[in-house]
Amino acid sequence: MNSKNSLGYAILEDQIISRFALLFVTIFAGFAVPLAVAAGAQAAPDDPGTPCGTNMVMNTHRECVPVDSFCTLSDGMIIGTIGPDGRCVIPGTNI
Repeated sequence: MNSKNSLGYAILEDQIISRFALLFVTIFAGFAVPLAVAAGAQAAPDDPGTPCGTNMVMNTHRECVPVDSFCTLSDGMIIGTIGPDGRCVIPGTNI
């Protein structure tokens, strides 16, 4: 049953327009949100040695770590300590 509203349009047409508007907003949000997130993810990460807290620096893996904490190989073997420049200081080397 198509009853008329105060403007003379059938209520069914108003529902179609409302659903179209909802669909449009949903599709727009579906594209806008991921694009905004991707744009934020493209921000340049901090360089190694950048301070990120009290006595902490960014290391070469872009993690905030305490200065003089241990740096390890992938198997967990300790090879040195984190220097103030964010790089691993290996004892006995000038690297």
